Amino acid sequence: MNSQMIAPWGRQNNASCAALAAARARLADSHARYERRTAPSKAIYYPSRREGAPAEQCIDDMCIKSLDAIVTRNHYGSIVLNARHALFIDVDMPETSNPPRQTSEFRGRRPGPWQATFNDLCTELGNEPDTGFRIYRTAAGFRILATTHEFEPGSESATGLMTSVGADDAFVRLCGTQKTFRARLTPKPWRCGATEPPNQFPRESLDEQRRFDEWLTQYERACRHRATCQFLGQIGPVETHKHVAPIIEFHDRETKAFQTLDLA
Repeated sequence: MNSQMIAPWGRQNNASCAALAAARARLADSHARYERRTAPSKAIYYPSRREGAPAEQCIDDMCIKSLDAIVTRNHYGSIVLNARHALFIDVDMPETSNPPRQTSEFRGRRPGPWQATFNDLCTELGNEPDTGFRIYRTAAGFRILATTHEFEPGSESATGLMTSVGADDAFVRLCGTQKTFRARLTPKPWRCGATEPPNQFPRESLDEQRRFDEWLTQYERACRHRATCQFLGQIGPVETHKHVAPIIEFHDRETKAFQTLDLA
């Protein structure tokens, strides 16, 4: 498996207290600005069960026995990996500017907001010396996957780590409620020029199924030349937990994490 080690900025082995405190403050500020910007629309992405969240269709032919996970299609049509113990964290940026395309471009002497957040994430994650992480770029920010340990959704350790890097509050609650860590595998339809599904699962008539099948063909065609995330590198120990290794392989293949494609 290809892997590039990332040394957190401002540290040799462990981040200094001052550098770590500064990184945490910046991540908290970025998270607060993101929350203010997205608060009205969160129900679109993370509808709670009390709000009548639509059922998600299990994608049986993608649910591999070796994975401690199930694969579903969410209400806006994207495929989602629901891992029972592999900790995924998505960290979205408040800015709308596009991030650098290559890992080396995060190394500028005067980093912009994306590079600065990347540096702060590396510093924060580097403060967990016994835990390894893979970090990815997404269309909206970054994705983190813990590699050396398994975590329990909703546990104090998982919630604390997700909160420390600035994960979306609604996303953290959803993972705790559903008892899985969620990672989107395919693009959001509107990011690749497709529409949202014409109806929701379960589909109650042949006509509804026909219309959905037509939409699915168009969506899959639109996704063909888009990736969901791009691998940036490894932080911390390189050892991989035996139950996380197949999750990594499956996730990286389905998200096209090693292909040079536009993100969606």
